[in-house]
Amino acid sequence: MAWNSTNKAITSGDKKSISVGAPISYNAGLVGKPYSDGWDIERAYKEGLAKVTWVYRAIDAISSNQARLPIAFLKDNSPFGERVLREEENKELAKLLNQQSNDGESAFAFRYRVSSQLLMSTRGVFIEIVRGRGGTPIALHILPPQSTAPIPDEKKFVAAFEVELPNAKKQRLNPKNVIWIRRPHPLDPYLSMTPMESAGVAIEVEHLAKLYNRNFLLNDGRPGGLLVLRGQIDDDDKQELQARFRGNLARTGGVGVISSDDGADFVDTAASPRDAAYEALRQVTKEEILAAFGVPESVIGNAAGRTFSNASEEGKVFWNETMNPHLELLSRGLDVLDEKFYVTFDTTSVPVLELAKQEKERHYLQEAQMGMITPNEYREITGREKVDAFLADSMLASPNLAPIGNTEEPMPKEEAMPPGGMPPGMMPPGMAPPGMMPPEEGMTESDLQALEAGNIPIPPAEPVPEPEILPGQKTIEDFEVKRFDLNTEWENKAFQDIDRWEAIFNRTLERYFERQERVITEKVSGAKTKRLLSNGDLKIEQVFDTNVWNKQLREDLSPVIMGAMIEASSTALSDSDEKVDPDEEEIQEYIESQLLRAELVNETTKKELAGAVVLATLLMGEDDDEAPLVAKVAMLTTAVGAVFAALLTKRLKDIAEVESTGAYNAGLFFGGSRAGATTKTWVTRTDKKVRAAHAALQGKTVGIRDGFKAGRHALRFPGDPLAPPELVINCRCLLKFGEE
Repeated sequence: MAWNSTNKAITSGDKKSISVGAPISYNAGLVGKPYSDGWDIERAYKEGLAKVTWVYRAIDAISSNQARLPIAFLKDNSPFGERVLREEENKELAKLLNQQSNDGESAFAFRYRVSSQLLMSTRGVFIEIVRGRGGTPIALHILPPQSTAPIPDEKKFVAAFEVELPNAKKQRLNPKNVIWIRRPHPLDPYLSMTPMESAGVAIEVEHLAKLYNRNFLLNDGRPGGLLVLRGQIDDDDKQELQARFRGNLARTGGVGVISSDDGADFVDTAASPRDAAYEALRQVTKEEILAAFGVPESVIGNAAGRTFSNASEEGKVFWNETMNPHLELLSRGLDVLDEKFYVTFDTTSVPVLELAKQEKERHYLQEAQMGMITPNEYREITGREKVDAFLADSMLASPNLAPIGNTEEPMPKEEAMPPGGMPPGMMPPGMAPPGMMPPEEGMTESDLQALEAGNIPIPPAEPVPEPEILPGQKTIEDFEVKRFDLNTEWENKAFQDIDRWEAIFNRTLERYFERQERVITEKVSGAKTKRLLSNGDLKIEQVFDTNVWNKQLREDLSPVIMGAMIEASSTALSDSDEKVDPDEEEIQEYIESQLLRAELVNETTKKELAGAVVLATLLMGEDDDEAPLVAKVAMLTTAVGAVFAALLTKRLKDIAEVESTGAYNAGLFFGGSRAGATTKTWVTRTDKKVRAAHAALQGKTVGIRDGFKAGRHALRFPGDPLAPPELVINCRCLLKFGEE
C-alpha cells in the first residue's frame, strides 16, 4: 500500500493484496515474514529519554504513577463489574501484578518498564507469559521490542512472535503466550503510536539548543568569528593564534586567523544566545514535548506561576486525559491473564480523583436534597448499600423533606404533600406534636435529666376499652357504619360488626403510634442523640428499640383481638350452648400468630426511621461542607415527623382493617367449629373494591377444616395471618357457616 511504502517488509517483492481495505497482514508479500518498522526504541532512548529532561520526566511521571497503583479485579469479567473482595481474588495473579512479576523484577519495576516501552516503542510492548503445569501464569517477562516482531497471518492476524536472540538465532513464540499491548495506529495495525514521533522535532531542537549553550560556555563565552591581523606574521605565531581560537566541541566558537596590513580587526560571524532567542526557543519546545505526552508541568514538580486552582485542574487533566486512557490500554491487555475477572487498576488512593469523586457526590446529594432523586438512588450512585425504607425510596421536597413520590411503589394520596407545604401530621419546626408537653411543664427533675440525656422512658400502655373522651372527640358509636345490600340480616350484622371493630382497632393503634411518635421525637432531640449524630455514630437501634415497642404493641392489641374474637364467636354460637374458651391452646396459638403479623409494623417503622437517620447524616451545608449539628437535628426531627405522618394516615387505616377482619373472622371460624358447622362459605362485599382473587371465591363452600384455594395459597378464613400480605391487605370479606 502506498501509505506504507517506506516499510522494507512491504516493498519487497510481491505487492499483491487481497483487498484494498484489508489490513496489512493480508498483503501476500508479508505472510510468514517478520514485521519491521522504520522507528525503533533505541533511537527513542538515545535521542529522547537519555538527552532531553522533559522526555524523561514525562515518561517517569506516567510510568511511576501507573506502577504504584494496586491491581484490582472486577466481577463478570467486565470493566463495569463490581469490585472483587480481596479474599476472592486470583491470589497467584495478584502476586505477579502487585508483588513479584518474575525472579529478577518486582511488580513495580516490571509495570514501570511496560509503561515506558508503551510510550517509546512504535511496536508496542511484548510480554511473555510463563505458564505452570496447569496452564496458569507463574511469571511475566518483557521481551525486547527492538528484537521482537509479530509475524502477520491472513487468518489469525498474528501467526507467531519472532524474537532475535543475542546469539543471532531466532525463536518463535505462540501468540497465546505473548501479550501485545499497543496504542492503536490509524493506518498500520502492526504499529503503535507514541508521543515521541509527534514531539520528534521539538525533542531534536531542545537537544541542539542545549548543546549550543554548553559549547558556548566551554569556549569561555567567545562567539565564532574572524581575527584579521594587519601586517605580516610568521607561521609559528599564526598557528599559535589559531590553536588558541580554534573553538571546542564541534568547532563551536571557532575563530579563523588571517594576516593583513595595518593592524588587527575581529569580525563576529556567530549568533549570540540573545540573537538565537534561546529562552523563548526552549520554552516552546518544553511546552510541545509535555503537550505531546499529556503531562502538565505542575505534575512533574514545577507549579511556579500557577494558582492552587490551576494546579489542581492540571492534576485533573493529567489523570482524566492521560492516565486513565493509558491505564485502560494496559487493563485491556492484561485482562487475558484472568478468564473469570477483569483486571483493572485501583485508583481510590489518587487524591485528585477522590476529590473529583467527592465533588460528583456533592452534586448528587444536592439532587437528592432538592427532591430530584431519592436517597437510595444517591446511595447507589455513590457506591453505598441501599436502605430498605419507604423514605429512602421517596423523592423528598425541600425545605421540609416531605415525600412527594416514590420510585418503588405508588404514592398513596393520604401521604402526598398538601398545598400548604407541610405533610399530613407534621409539625412546623419548633412546635411539639399534639399531646406532647413542653419539658418544663409536668415533669420532675429526674424526668428532665432523662430527657436531656436522650433516655426517654416509654410510658405505660393506657386502657383501651374506656378511653377518655375529650370535648368534640368522636366516640366509637359516632363512627360511620358502612351499609351493604346483602341477602340476609346475619351477613349485614356481621359486616357492620367488622366495621365497628375496625374503628376500635384504629383508635387503639392510633394512640399507640402517637405515643411512639412522642417518645421517638424526644429521643432524637436529646443530648445523647445529638452527640452521636455529631460524631456520625448514630444508629437506628439507639433511637428505636424494636423489642420494647413490640412488647407495648402486644399489651395494647391483645385484649382488642380477644374482644373481637369473643364477640364474633358469640355471633356464630348464637343458636348453640357451646362457648369458646379464650385459654384454649388453639385460640392462644391464633392470637400469637396475629400478634406476630402486627409486629411487622414496627419492623417497617424501624426501616423508615433508618432512612431518616441516613438523611440527617448526609446533610451538607451551603458551602458543600458538613452541615452544622443544629441543621442535622432539625433534619432528623423533620424526617421522623414525615415517617409518623405516613404511619398515622394510610398505614394506620390499612393495619386496622387487616387486623379487625382477621380477628373477627377467626372468632367466627372457631365459634362455627364449636357449634358443629361442617362447611364454611366465603362471602365478599360484592363491590368494585373486591380483589380478583377474592371475587373468584365468592360463594365458594368448603369443609370446615379445609382451606379456600387462592392461587398457590390456602386460607382458613378472610384475614388469615398465615396468608401472604397480598391476600389479606384491604380484605373486607366474611366467613359464613352451614351444615351438610
